[in-house]
Amino acid sequence: MLKIGIIGGGPAGYALAIKMAQKGCSVVLFEKEKLGGTCLNKGCIPTKAILHSSNLIYKTKALSTFGIDINTDNFDFSKLIERKDTIVSKLNKSLGMLLNSYNIEIINEEVISFDKEQIITQNTKTACDIIILATGTVPAQIKGIEADNQFIYNSDGILTLEKLPKSILIIGSGAIGIEWSRIFADLGVEVTLIEAAERILPIADIDVSSRLERLLKKKRVKIEKATVVEKIECNEVKLSNGKALNPEKVLVAIGRTPILPNTELEFKTNKGFLDVDKNFMTNIPNIYAIGDINGISMLAHSATHQAIELAEYLTQNKQPHFTQKDIPSVIYGTPEAAWFGATEQMLIESNLQFKKVLFPISTIGKAHAEDEIDGFIKILTNEEKILGVSIVAPEASSILMQFLVAKENNLSYKSILNAVYPHPTFSEAAFEAILALDNESLSLPKIKE
Repeated sequence: MLKIGIIGGGPAGYALAIKMAQKGCSVVLFEKEKLGGTCLNKGCIPTKAILHSSNLIYKTKALSTFGIDINTDNFDFSKLIERKDTIVSKLNKSLGMLLNSYNIEIINEEVISFDKEQIITQNTKTACDIIILATGTVPAQIKGIEADNQFIYNSDGILTLEKLPKSILIIGSGAIGIEWSRIFADLGVEVTLIEAAERILPIADIDVSSRLERLLKKKRVKIEKATVVEKIECNEVKLSNGKALNPEKVLVAIGRTPILPNTELEFKTNKGFLDVDKNFMTNIPNIYAIGDINGISMLAHSATHQAIELAEYLTQNKQPHFTQKDIPSVIYGTPEAAWFGATEQMLIESNLQFKKVLFPISTIGKAHAEDEIDGFIKILTNEEKILGVSIVAPEASSILMQFLVAKENNLSYKSILNAVYPHPTFSEAAFEAILALDNESLSLPKIKE
């Protein structure tokens, strides 16, 4: 029986522990803090819990449109935080019970060192046949603007905020920056969002970026693009465009850096991340690295699928195909933004031929029934092959998966038309968008020749 030692109890580590236990291996999981890693404790889950609450407050303010008048001026921010903590605690306990059901040994201690054959904590020495590193990442910092979580916060520290500030400056317009901009704006905080690139969310399709900018400005978020923070002195923030701001708080949301475990082994790295081969093995035989630590794709769902593929490789010698998959990205809030694959800018720069459609959500009856008409589905194809899809809409993350399942199974985009979609739903926008690719939409006017 293989004995597997896993360092790190986040989505990569605990998913691998379960899969290896399911396949009959003896598994020891080392986690110095709480099970669930950043995702459960300091990222995905707590942030989305707060985002859901803030979004409800924002929507409640607009209920007069539906004939309902409610005063939201005196909401209790501490209740939002209490709800977040309760959700995280409940999921922590559930995860522990899940792992215990598979007889996975959990050692809640920091790993102080390891080599090719054993993992050492202050009180234990565990011999292992295979060691997997799933130690994750921590918030990245800007030199000279390090987080003290009093005035300058990082994405971990902002979750400890006990009182809403009157104003906040958010540095970085990736998923973290945009979602916290939405949270604070919905709660009545004056928000300024700083982005070094020429547009916000530069990794996404330009239509997604421009639509999200418009939506943020609708929430009165001030946006400074092609701008960086030059320095902060006495709580005054000086920007490269010459402006000086005095926010009550600052949030640095510029990404994350890897946590390299303590060891005398000489690992090969790439931009600070552990370098791995196609099977997730490091340059040290029998030591593997999955999740954020290898830098392939720093998302919780990516970590989980790396774990699944590594388990199949270690137990069945099934070669991983993770790097050949399209990984979906999501910006949460209302409306959501979600995408996978190529953007229009990528295809233009690569001189690739493509066909596109930008289908407006406002043509769908469900959007009007729920007063959620701002959004679109953008599909990029070559012949009948899906190259990329970007969506801004309610339920965008769910709608996106119809296209992604088709692409991963090498199906024609027209195969989506074989299904009968219920009406009225947001999902039927996928059906209509596919029809629109060939100018056959039942919701758009005829194109004049």
